[in-house]
Amino acid sequence: MGKIRSQSLTEKGRHFTLVVIIFFVFAWFCIGVMVCLPSKLPLAANFLLLMVIEIMLTNKITVLTYNLKLLQININSIPHYLSMAIHNDITDAFVLLTFANVFLTTSKASIRWGISVYAFLFQMFAGAMLSWNSVLIYTGWNFVLEAVMIIALMIYALLMGRLFQRMASKEGWMR
Repeated sequence: MGKIRSQSLTEKGRHFTLVVIIFFVFAWFCIGVMVCLPSKLPLAANFLLLMVIEIMLTNKITVLTYNLKLLQININSIPHYLSMAIHNDITDAFVLLTFANVFLTTSKASIRWGISVYAFLFQMFAGAMLSWNSVLIYTGWNFVLEAVMIIALMIYALLMGRLFQRMASKEGWMR
């Protein structure tokens, strides 16, 4: 009996660890995509854009979880909480940063459409993974609201990226 109980706890621990590993791999993938871009906004513009995106993502989670109570973060498990932190602070931030960089530095419509689809679908997939792994519990939230929120985040990242791109060109921050 004790052996069966210890095995189930071990399997449960592996599942918790697996959740962190999944989101850690997502984070490294998103960082790698951003680093490998052939053309980017100036470093100062990217730094400012990353700061603005981080503020926006933190406020989004705060408002949705604590103020509106549409989401609950699973804080009963350290791996689940770490997965949420990795997703929000690294994965989402770098997907939006990559999206803004590619969209604002290319003139080809096909590349703009491609990066838009990539950014949207990757964020939808990552959000679904958060829900499926019980990292986020939807109390009044659904995938339609998630899609609208992602589109709003993408538009905000583009507007801020355009602002910082113009600031960089006027201030002489261009590479």
